[in-house]
Amino acid sequence: MGKDIYEEFKAKFGDIIHVRREKSNRLYFFVPEKNLRSVVKYIFNEIGCRLSTATALERPDGFEVIYHFSHDKTGKYFCPTVFISNKDQPSMNSITPIVKGAEWIEREIMEMFGIRFKGHPRPEKLLMLNNPGNLDRPLRIGGK
Repeated sequence: MGKDIYEEFKAKFGDIIHVRREKSNRLYFFVPEKNLRSVVKYIFNEIGCRLSTATALERPDGFEVIYHFSHDKTGKYFCPTVFISNKDQPSMNSITPIVKGAEWIEREIMEMFGIRFKGHPRPEKLLMLNNPGNLDRPLRIGGK
């Protein structure tokens, strides 16, 4: 019997990730923004996970963007999290060039939180394009 998929992952990336919480079927970890794409390439291309969704939240000291990748063969999830400390001009690398399915999710996060995704192939509004209310980053503290 081989190593647990989480143990293999941590052995490969343990020097660049910081595990924040591990449950029986979910591994939440912080990854520096500069290393996100290499981690996602491994999760998506090498071990065959699929992107389930991504979420974002605003903290008093910045933002978190959490991707949720499912490994359907084992039922386990990998949840890389990027912390963005710049609240005035939040930005991070897009994973859309690696995972095409991230395109709309990152566009939604861009609209709702004002986070810019560097390298995104289509950084334009998605949900509020024709909204007459002229909403601006409505999920941010102080958003309109």
